Amino acid sequence: MTHWHQHAFGQLPDGARVMLATIQADHGSRRTFPAVLLCRQDGLYRLWRDGRCRQLAPGYCWPEGQGFAAELSLRPCVPKMWGNQQGSSCVIRHIPERILRARTGNLARLLIAWYQTGQALFAARVLRTDRLLLSRVALPLAPIWHPVAITLLPSTDVVVRALHTGVLLQRLQRGLERIYISEITWIRAPRIEATLRALAHRFPARLVLVKALRYQFLEKVLAVKRVRASEYQFIGLQLQERYEDDFGYDRYDNPAALAVMFRLRVGAVPRGLRLLWIHECVLDFEQWAGLDVDGMLRIEQLADARRAEQDHQARAALALMLNDRRKNDPER
Repeated sequence: MTHWHQHAFGQLPDGARVMLATIQADHGSRRTFPAVLLCRQDGLYRLWRDGRCRQLAPGYCWPEGQGFAAELSLRPCVPKMWGNQQGSSCVIRHIPERILRARTGNLARLLIAWYQTGQALFAARVLRTDRLLLSRVALPLAPIWHPVAITLLPSTDVVVRALHTGVLLQRLQRGLERIYISEITWIRAPRIEATLRALAHRFPARLVLVKALRYQFLEKVLAVKRVRASEYQFIGLQLQERYEDDFGYDRYDNPAALAVMFRLRVGAVPRGLRLLWIHECVLDFEQWAGLDVDGMLRIEQLADARRAEQDHQARAALALMLNDRRKNDPER
């Protein structure tokens, strides 16, 4: 038995629709080969890579409908040797624009070469994956896209202790969280700058050094005159903005983006420091030093419980406000 389906499609600059169909035998060697179809105003054509062209259905026009219903109209037009048609609405691809706009007299050869190159690349990736899954093969270190925790170290003395006791290096080697440290820490303790920069270069996906910024407009509005007070006031805002830039998170447009994460704030917080996240756990430096995976899970469960409690309080407050409005406004 043989079957076929539409693998990819595209629109040529002259308005013609070009399609790449895949024909596969279900028995024997399961041989698969591609075929190029071209729908013009005067009918449906098949193109070969040697330059030949044959009209399959004179007067055929691609229907206005979308999806699988339009694709079914090809069934009576293609050669009977292709066998049954299988739906391709879930796997169909768009032909790249660089191919559709290529100035070539043999479009079929280019499309078939593109298809075969993609198949060879896919086979190579599968083979590489199989080799990695063999026993005693060390897997590569995966980048941290969504780390288990977000750790903030805003206090200078905590960062100095973490460096001198080796705790910061230990946390980076474990790779359990992404750690954010403000530049203000080495502005106040210049000797640790070289060490922090070296660690950030060694662990670029796990240690983030946040640039210290000045918010002159907000300083004027809040009447903040002392430099130290200004730093303490805005360091939390700088850490949060850097995190939003890294993960594309916006607490106004996408409040659920952090649902699978929890944040740890290590050490004492200087006076006036504000971090605007809702779900955040404050952690002692000594506890953070020995925190393992099980400890992370326990903190995550605690964060989930706090999150559920906060959501319940918000819903209860909203319901109470609506009930008060109904009582005060009987016409509603």
